[in-house]
Amino acid sequence: MQLAESPSDFNARRRLAGTRLGRYQVGPRLGAGGTASVYLARLSGPHNFERLVALKVVHDHLSEEREFIAQFLDEANLLVRLNHPNIVRVHELGREGHTLFLAIEYLDGQPLSKLIQRLAHAGKRMPPELVAWIGARVADGLHHAHGLTDDHGNPLALVHRDISPQNIFISYDGGVKIIDFGIARAAGRLAQTTLGKIKGKFSYMAPEQVLGSDFDHRVDLFALGATLYEAAVGTRLFAGKDETDTLHKLLFEEVPDPRANIPDFPATLAESLRKALAGKPEERYADGGHFRDDLDRYVKRTAPDVDLRERVATLMKRLFDQERLQQAAAIDELRHNTTGTHSGEMVSVASAALAPAPRRPSKAWLVAISAAVVGVVAVIAVVLGRDGRAAAPATSASGVEAPTVPTAVAIEVVVQPPVDALVEIDGQRANGRPARRTIARGQDAVTIRVSAPGKIPAELSVVPDKDRSVVVPLSDEPVKVSAPPSAESPKRQTPRPGPRPGPKPKNPGDLITNYPF
Repeated sequence: MQLAESPSDFNARRRLAGTRLGRYQVGPRLGAGGTASVYLARLSGPHNFERLVALKVVHDHLSEEREFIAQFLDEANLLVRLNHPNIVRVHELGREGHTLFLAIEYLDGQPLSKLIQRLAHAGKRMPPELVAWIGARVADGLHHAHGLTDDHGNPLALVHRDISPQNIFISYDGGVKIIDFGIARAAGRLAQTTLGKIKGKFSYMAPEQVLGSDFDHRVDLFALGATLYEAAVGTRLFAGKDETDTLHKLLFEEVPDPRANIPDFPATLAESLRKALAGKPEERYADGGHFRDDLDRYVKRTAPDVDLRERVATLMKRLFDQERLQQAAAIDELRHNTTGTHSGEMVSVASAALAPAPRRPSKAWLVAISAAVVGVVAVIAVVLGRDGRAAAPATSASGVEAPTVPTAVAIEVVVQPPVDALVEIDGQRANGRPARRTIARGQDAVTIRVSAPGKIPAELSVVPDKDRSVVVPLSDEPVKVSAPPSAESPKRQTPRPGPRPGPKPKNPGDLITNYPF
């Protein structure tokens, strides 16, 4: 989801290319998301010193949003700790006036999603050995990230939460990088959860992540399995006509064997994907290192004397020849641009001592989806959020105050399809589209009931420990037909193996739009 861009942001973006920001000469824009734009930029010095970077520049209208700035600082502080060849590097955090930016390693290439798409347009799929080699590099990077510790050696329990083809970057020289830790979960992050939301892309989510249950680093391994399945088979693993349909497939359908579509698909690679995509976390790989080792063993057996990085580079250069030339031209033009300088203020990422301006009323951009199995026939509802116990206001080491915990919370119910429905929250009718009620904050679950003509009534429980938005898909009532008294009632659907939502789903955090690099 992307925010509507304000006129001031649009004009600022037009002015930024060809100027200087801090120490950097700003070149063309590489991409834009709802929260930031990314530019090619150059740092130069004596004796022809040069460093090309990608500048992630926060949109002006977000520079005074306290919670967003906390999230942005979180990403910077996480990235600076990650030092691995398969994870994008951050160089520094900068601020000039009200403009906040992050200088990140410039990656000359394309996201894996575009490589898969380009091959599909040519009627081809990625060779299995290349899929396994790329997957092993990502698994290695995840293994490093999952084992990250703080300065005292305490595990940070970092989880990327959004591994997908869009967030795996393939450079033209065959390198593989994990990008965009903007929604990663880790201990000690500054950003606080204000609304129940699920993070990531549904097609790549593990069941426990969707259901709001406790989860750990193994959701990243599931997402990597779904990504590699898509790269190898050429079709998305869980792809519905809309988000509700996608959730249904994820929760109720078995993972298809790739050999059903590709008879000669390697059995060893199929088994690795099956293990990564197991519905129960304990049946998956224990960590990224084990997943990497299995993939690398397959590569060594099938292509023992082949430089697969070089093969990936050859494939990328052949498929993206025009894009490479355009990027090379943009870099050449940037090198010849000698626009004047601004001093700027550089900020140590390690300390991240930025205090956001007082918060203005936020523009609503919140989207949430939640799921639970309820009703006589399966009705999916995903209760978004995880336990967010009230805490006293505190100031972090970065100088960013934690938001004060309110005594009341808002519960919002979105009915799918959008029919006229009676929605009751904690025994009282909720009005509006979406239906909404404000109730006292607490740890005891309250009941949501939804009914509509021609639909099976749905009932579920949520914990009012934070603002929550819940999507409730309603199923059609079955057509009544006469049947012999001995006829068995239709069996109720049950989700594919995986954790069920507990009575108190816990803290998911807030959505940050993915920024293209």
